[in-house]
Amino acid sequence: MARENIKDIIACGFDLEKTFIFIDTQYMGHLYPNVAKFQKALTFNQVKGIFGIGDSDNCGKIAYPAIQAAPSFSNSFPHIFGKRTDVPCLIPQGIDQDPYFRMTRDVAVRLKYQKTGCIHSKFFPSVKGLDGKMSSSDFNSAIFLTDTQKQIKDCLLY
Repeated sequence: MARENIKDIIACGFDLEKTFIFIDTQYMGHLYPNVAKFQKALTFNQVKGIFGIGDSDNCGKIAYPAIQAAPSFSNSFPHIFGKRTDVPCLIPQGIDQDPYFRMTRDVAVRLKYQKTGCIHSKFFPSVKGLDGKMSSSDFNSAIFLTDTQKQIKDCLLY
């Protein structure tokens, strides 16, 4: 899915000379110092309360918020910003991502990092109708920039 998202970003006209595109799992070595700082700054009870995590949920759900937060800070990109922590970050996000970045803003203050700014967007309605939202996990809910004519036709006739 990440590679398809990259194609979408490029198709929207982002200048590749000015755009750094990365995949968390392939960039984790650079992100890890901030991931570890965030994990130390959050308690289990905070993460459980913010995200509604239950006692039987897997540990990945506990760890993921710090991974989501780390790219919000300039020092996660040392090849671009060095060790600077004063470069602001603006995050365009769907409203469902709000808990992650509220948490990120709270922890940023404790780590003496720049708070992130957020732009909230509404969900685009699904091609199935106004009751649903587009979702990358439901291929019949949206038309993707990389879809073939057949995929588009199938989606609209679904």
